[in-house]
Amino acid sequence: MSSVASQRDLLRAMMAVLLFCSAAFAAQNSAVIKRIEEPRRSSPLQDRGYSLQETDDPAFLFVPAKPLTAAEKNRDDSLAWFMAGRLLEARNEPRMALNAYRKAIAIEPRAIEVYRHLVPLEFRLDEVESAVQTAVKAVEIDPHEYELLQMLAGQAAILGRLPDAIRYLEQAAKSPRVVKESPENVVLNKSLGMLYSVTGQVEKAADCYEVIFDALTQPDKYKIDLRGKAKLLADPQTGYEKIGQVFLDAKRIQRASEAFELAAKSGKVGPGNLNYNRSRVLLLSDKPEEALAELQKYFDSQRQSKGREAYQLLADILDKMNQADELIPRLETLAEKDPHYIPLQYFLADRLVAANELEKAKSIYETALRNGGDASGLIGLAQVLRKLHRPDELLDLLGRSLTKLGPDGLAQLEVELKVLGQDADLVDSLMVAGRLQATSTPPKINFEKSYLLGGIAKACERTDDAIEFYGYAIKLGKDRAVGLYRELGVVLEHARRYSEAVALYTEALNEPRLFGIKDDLFSYLARAQVLDGDANGAIESIGEALKLKPDNVSHQYEEAWIYSHSRQWDIAIARFEKLISANVENKQAQRLFLFSLSNIYVQKGEFRKGEEILEKVFESDPQDIQLNNDLGYMWADQGKNLDKAEQMIRKAVVSEPENGAYLDSLGWVLFKRGKYQEALGPLEQAVKKNTGGDATLWDHLADVQFQLMQLDKAFESWQRALKSAEADKFSDPQLIERLKDKLKQHAPDQNPPKPAQAGSP
Repeated sequence: MSSVASQRDLLRAMMAVLLFCSAAFAAQNSAVIKRIEEPRRSSPLQDRGYSLQETDDPAFLFVPAKPLTAAEKNRDDSLAWFMAGRLLEARNEPRMALNAYRKAIAIEPRAIEVYRHLVPLEFRLDEVESAVQTAVKAVEIDPHEYELLQMLAGQAAILGRLPDAIRYLEQAAKSPRVVKESPENVVLNKSLGMLYSVTGQVEKAADCYEVIFDALTQPDKYKIDLRGKAKLLADPQTGYEKIGQVFLDAKRIQRASEAFELAAKSGKVGPGNLNYNRSRVLLLSDKPEEALAELQKYFDSQRQSKGREAYQLLADILDKMNQADELIPRLETLAEKDPHYIPLQYFLADRLVAANELEKAKSIYETALRNGGDASGLIGLAQVLRKLHRPDELLDLLGRSLTKLGPDGLAQLEVELKVLGQDADLVDSLMVAGRLQATSTPPKINFEKSYLLGGIAKACERTDDAIEFYGYAIKLGKDRAVGLYRELGVVLEHARRYSEAVALYTEALNEPRLFGIKDDLFSYLARAQVLDGDANGAIESIGEALKLKPDNVSHQYEEAWIYSHSRQWDIAIARFEKLISANVENKQAQRLFLFSLSNIYVQKGEFRKGEEILEKVFESDPQDIQLNNDLGYMWADQGKNLDKAEQMIRKAVVSEPENGAYLDSLGWVLFKRGKYQEALGPLEQAVKKNTGGDATLWDHLADVQFQLMQLDKAFESWQRALKSAEADKFSDPQLIERLKDKLKQHAPDQNPPKPAQAGSP
C-alpha cells in the first residue's frame, strides 16, 4: 500500500470518528445545537469567541455565507450515517453498522457506495432476503455494479434459479468496469462457464473457457501471478483437463487437444486418463480405430477414474465402426478381469437389459449387490423385476431398498416408482401381492412394504388402495405414524373425502404416542372440518390447537384461513391484519398474510383494496413469481393493464410451467385480449393439472370454447364447473347463479349463452 493511500485511509478513519462522535454529541446536547443553528441570536460568548483556556486564541463559530440546501443537508446526513457504519463495522459491531447503513440509504436512496457495504453485510448476517432486495435496488440504480451482480447470481444459483444466475452474471460481464484482461474477468467467465455447462449451453461454455485457457497460457496478460495460476490449475473446474472436456463438448477439437496435452505436461493427469482424453479427441476427429486403441490403453492400465463414461465411450466407438454387436462381449471380458468394479458390472447389466437378456442382468445385479452394490444396483434390479413381471420379488426388493437407500437413492427410487405407476397391470399385481402378504399366516408384510404400496397407490390416485396400505403402515409402525396420519389425510382431502379425513384425525388424537403433536393434529382436523362444511367444529378445533400453543403462528394463520374459507370476511380480515402487525420481521410470513388478505378483499368484491396490497408488495419485490401471477391475474380479471399483466403471468409460467393456477391465469389474460385460440391450450392444461376441480377454471375454459364455437364442449365444461361449485360447502353463490344462467341459456331451444367477454371483469 502506498504512503498516499495510507494517509487517505487514515484521513477517512479520522473523518468517521469525528462524524460519529459529532452525531453522538449532538444527540446528547440538543440545547447547544439549537443555539448553533440560530447564529443571528448573538451572545457575549459568541461575540468574543470560544476558547478552552484564557491563553488560547479564540475560535469563532463558522457561519456559511450560503446556507445548505435540503439536498445538501440530506447528503451530509447520509454521509455521516455511512461513515458511522464504516466505523462500527471496523469495531466489529455489525448489527449497529447495519442500522447505520440502512439509515444512510433511507436518507439518500441512490447513494450507491452505501449499497456496496450494506449488501455484503446483510449476507454475512444471514439476512438473505433483505440482501437480495437491497442488491436488486442497487443494480437498478447502477447496472454496472458487477460485484453486487455476482452476489445476486450466487444466491440465485443456491436457490436453483440458474437462468436468473446466468442473467446476472451476463450483465456483470458486460460492465465497462470489468477490464477484459483482468483476474475479475477470469473469475466471471469461470462462473458463467460452469453455469452454461450445467444448462447444456456448450458453445457459450466453451467461449468462457477460452478466456480461462488464455489466462492460464498467458498469465501476465491478465495480471495473474504464480499463486493465482496454481490456484486455477488446482481447481477441478478450471484445470487443463476440464478445459479440454468443455472444448471437446463444443467440438473444438484442436483446442481440446492442446488443453489435454498441457494437462499431461502438468503432471496432474495420469497416463490412463490421458489415453481416455486422446480417445475422445480421435473419435471426434473421425478416427474410431485409433480411438479404440487409445481407449484400450486406458482399460489395460485398469484405471477407474472415468467410471461409466469410459464404457459409454467404448459403445460410441463401436457404433461408429458399425460393430455395436461386439459391445457386450467386450464388456464381459472387461468384467471378468475386474469383477469387483461395480460401475462396470452395472453398465454391463444395463446393456443386457437393453438387449432383453433379463435373467443374465438379474444375476449380475444380485451378485453386485451382495458385494456391496449401491442404490444404482437396487434400482437396476427393480427395473429387471418390473420387466420380468415378478411383483412378489419386486415388492420384497422395494421394501428392503427403503431401509438401505440414502436421500439420493430414494430420489432415484421415486423415478422408478413413477415409471412403475404407469404400468397399471403391474400396479394391480403389486397390490394383490401386498394383500396376500398382509393376510398370510403369519403376515409377511412389514412397515416398509405397506408404506411403499400406500405411496404408489397415492401417486396413481388409487384412493382406496392408499387408505388400505397406509392403514397397515400405521398399525405396523406406531412409532413412525406421526407423518403417516398427515400423509393419509392429504390423500383423503385430495379425493374430497373430507368426512373420512375428519375421522382419521380424530382417531390420531386418541393415539397416546402422538401426544407431542396434538396441537398439529387439532390443526389438521380443523382444516378437514371446514372443508367438510363444519365451520363451527373447525373453529373449535383450531381453538384447541391454540390453547396448547397460543404463540404458534402457523395455528394463528390456520384460524384466519378457516374464517376466510367459511366466508366470514370481517373476522378473517381482523385476524390477518393482527398477524401482519405482529410478524413484521418475518418476511416470508408477511408475504403469505398479505396475499391472503388481498384475496379476501377480492372475494368480497373490493378489488381495489386487494389490488393495492399486491401492488405495494410488488414495488419491493418485482421478481416474486407468485406475485407476478396473482397481480397479473387480478388485472386481467378486471380487463386492465393487459399487456403488462400478460408479461407478468408469462414470467410465472416460465418459472413453473406445470402450475395449474399459473396456466389458468395465462389462458384468462389471453381470453381478455381476444386471443381465444391461443388461450385454449393453457386452460385445457390447467383443468388437467388442477386436482381440486376448481369451478372457476372450468368456467374460464367454457368461455373460451364458446367463443371458438365449440358449443358442446362449452356446455360440458359449464356443467363440470357447476358440479364443482356446488360440491364446495362454502362456494360463491353468485358464481353458481351465473353458471346456472349460462346452462339455462344453452338449453336446446334457447338462445346461445352469454359467456364472459374479453375486457369484462
